Amino acid sequence: MTNPINHVLNKFADVRIMLLGDIMLDKYVYGNINRISPEAPIPVLRHLKEKNMLGGAGNVFCNLIALSGKQHVLFSVAGDDEYRIHLENLLINTAKYHLYTEADRKTTVKQRLIAQRQQMIRYDIETASPIGKNLQNEILSDYAKELEFVDAVILSDYNKGFFSKDFTQEIICLAKKAGKMILVDPKSRDFSFYAGADFVKPNRNELTEAAGEPVQTIDEITAASRSLCQKHSIGNIIVTLSEEGMLYVPGNGGRAVHIKPQYTPEIFDVSGAGDTAFAVLALSLASGAEIETALHTANTAAQIAISKAGTATVSPEEIIRYVHSRAPETSGDNMLSKIVSLPEAKKIVREWKNNGETVCFTNGCFDLLHYGHISSFLQTKKHGDKLIVALNSDISVKRNKGEHRPIQDEKTRASLLAVLQCVDLVIIFDDDTALRLVDELRPDVLAKEGYPLEKWQEARYAQSYGCKIVFLKREEGYSTTRLTDKIAAKKELVNAE
Repeated sequence: MTNPINHVLNKFADVRIMLLGDIMLDKYVYGNINRISPEAPIPVLRHLKEKNMLGGAGNVFCNLIALSGKQHVLFSVAGDDEYRIHLENLLINTAKYHLYTEADRKTTVKQRLIAQRQQMIRYDIETASPIGKNLQNEILSDYAKELEFVDAVILSDYNKGFFSKDFTQEIICLAKKAGKMILVDPKSRDFSFYAGADFVKPNRNELTEAAGEPVQTIDEITAASRSLCQKHSIGNIIVTLSEEGMLYVPGNGGRAVHIKPQYTPEIFDVSGAGDTAFAVLALSLASGAEIETALHTANTAAQIAISKAGTATVSPEEIIRYVHSRAPETSGDNMLSKIVSLPEAKKIVREWKNNGETVCFTNGCFDLLHYGHISSFLQTKKHGDKLIVALNSDISVKRNKGEHRPIQDEKTRASLLAVLQCVDLVIIFDDDTALRLVDELRPDVLAKEGYPLEKWQEARYAQSYGCKIVFLKREEGYSTTRLTDKIAAKKELVNAE
């Protein structure tokens, strides 16, 4: 039977969303801290690299595109400054967008300084005052022209000035007249801003502010949501509850639905997870999914998002792999999801790199897995976020090592590698070297022990595109040959006895 999440994901490509909201520039500055400033008792960050990403409504937009394609439309506003140019550069290859300029406005920027993968400080630039009436009218005119061609309208409110009350109501009224579904990710504590919306998605704190009183239990959240729906003519409220999942409350008094996370994620960074959940909810509901399926799909996508650094997107393939690897019938065999073909690996590596993750690569026969191998993997993983281990196939090992090798077949060797927590992907290859894999995957870090550069063809090639080359420390006394010699010696001893 087809998993209902897979079924709804297959419909995403047919959905076109119109997104309006507060766009931001998420700027990440990476460096190392090795000393304290002589000017004041503060750490000195030595700049290594920086990365710009779309944040706020921009992150929702990126998630829509990653999940379903480039058919969507964005409306937002920026200032007439250098940061607007950065936004344009990030948007140019995404999908259709309207990025309006207001001269006296500052583009919203969140800049984070990060050392040793730890965020040290964030400073913001923004103008939170409402956009002017003339610009509102211009936006409404363009928006009305696009309505006919979309399936749903979503509002991503970050309280940075895009959504004044009257302007928001005009947006909602036009969408209702056009018969379009309207979903809102709110920031205003006054939910009358969103009167007439089909779905409003607050988190627990936002719901507390809107209700004017603390809401902790599921019953309290349900009662507060029903009250807000009735008071402001909102169709439904979906409350995100972090590790407790999501709660759907219909405004018509129907049954509330509480779904809890089906899997326990490795939490790394919660920033942007709400944007991912919002994008998935919008696509799911607009494609006609049942509410429970929409909630499970959105919650699963959010769990993947929080395992990534910074604001990040999630693809349908990632959701499918995540669900499959944690399904009861495959949970004891999760290793299989790590063993992939080269085309599959290319897609996965592309996703990792799009999310700002550093990809490490090493290769070998790994015939009889021993401590020396484990040490190599751990040393390599220290240089990045993801580790790919390329494994010589049985045919390749025989050509390199002789007819008596390998001792263990490639299926066994790949499975043993895949169960290691530090290994993220395993690829079996038939060539004599891993050069073709390096060329196709373009890892950021290439590591190996025992090979000088002049005899390491892959490393010389990888240097040409800026890859970091790491010479691993050999753990003396550990080798496959040593193990086979020990086994042979013991066998002789047993036979002699």
